[in-house]
Amino acid sequence: MKYFNIKRSLFIVPAEECNEEFEKIDKFMSFLENSGVGKIIENVKYKDHMCKGRKGYNPYNLFAMIIYSFSKFKATLRDIEDKSIFDIRVMYIMEGEIPDFSTICLFINEYIVPYQYEIFTCITKQIIKEFQLEIVDVFLDGTKIEANANKYKFVWKPVKFHKRLDEKIKNLLLEIGYDNFNAKTLIDSKTFSDDLQDYAKNNKIDVNHIPHGKGKRLTKEQKNYKLGYAHLIKLLEYEEKEKICGENRNSYFKTDHDATAMVLKEDYYSKNGHDFHAAYNVQAFVSSLLIVMYGVFQDRNDIKTG
Repeated sequence: MKYFNIKRSLFIVPAEECNEEFEKIDKFMSFLENSGVGKIIENVKYKDHMCKGRKGYNPYNLFAMIIYSFSKFKATLRDIEDKSIFDIRVMYIMEGEIPDFSTICLFINEYIVPYQYEIFTCITKQIIKEFQLEIVDVFLDGTKIEANANKYKFVWKPVKFHKRLDEKIKNLLLEIGYDNFNAKTLIDSKTFSDDLQDYAKNNKIDVNHIPHGKGKRLTKEQKNYKLGYAHLIKLLEYEEKEKICGENRNSYFKTDHDATAMVLKEDYYSKNGHDFHAAYNVQAFVSSLLIVMYGVFQDRNDIKTG
């Protein structure tokens, strides 16, 4: 085999039971070879061929080891590192090499994550071909999976607060003589900032030396500018939160901006709590007991994900 090849002669076999397990691994490696995944890894491998340094791990064995560990065990990166030291099956795939968790993480981010859909397609096609499956009826199912984020760190999309702030900003602009805005749309921070700077310039306000604190008297122009500046800071905050949320959801988490606040099934059925959790909506198309397509969404319901 060109890519997924193990030099078995260099590996000490302790028992016949291990031989049976090694034969299964050999079939697994042969499956990966026939799937065409090796070409994807080869293209990534030779992108940075001019990089100098010590010789790295065999990327094909490392890929096979990661896939095998994720499918066989409840593996974390440190657990995979531990398996490569003490699990004889993983040692067999890696031919005795022991990558640490940071190397495994770097490999996943560089070789697997950017090409996950191509890799998934190659492996799925090979499963269909090897087992001669008929993909006729397709069933859609999904579930919500909790993300690794603090459930008390979610942020709501500030739609109502933004509208209230917009009314205050428009009233202030009318008071200082700026009426060149559309009453039906929200004022953006760039336009409001330009109007404030123009107001400060026309009224000769030194924005860097405005008095503050008790007993300090301000002119009317200085008070207007100070109030407008406070509105601008809050407007920037609201716009940032709305940008993170996007158009199709109303919340996100501070520790995971991609996660959405959802009520999971265990809370819905038990009725014991209604705390929002950081979660993702995972949908999968299944045919002949095989997942042929999948998607991870931020939507709280399944209306638009199907």
